[in-house]
Amino acid sequence: MGFNCYLCEKERVWTTYFCDDCRKIKNIMNVYGSKDVLSIIETTCLRNQEQIGYKVNNLIKKKKVVDVDSIPVIKVQDEPRVTRCKAKKLLKATV
Repeated sequence: MGFNCYLCEKERVWTTYFCDDCRKIKNIMNVYGSKDVLSIIETTCLRNQEQIGYKVNNLIKKKKVVDVDSIPVIKVQDEPRVTRCKAKKLLKATV
């Protein structure tokens, strides 16, 4: 009977506590220290609210998303509709 990896809890392991990827992470933590590794992960992988705002603004600029409410609207006077019959009469009158 196998056990789940102690770190990721996804991989099944039979003879050790950690899967191959988690063992690499554990070895890096042994070399650099767990606090330094945690600090690196927090500064590179996690974002605070200010950084999330910058990311959202950059994505909006890239996709050129425009807020419809901010576009000024100029009303154009409605022109009367021209039906086929009226168009034929207009063409005959001009010819």
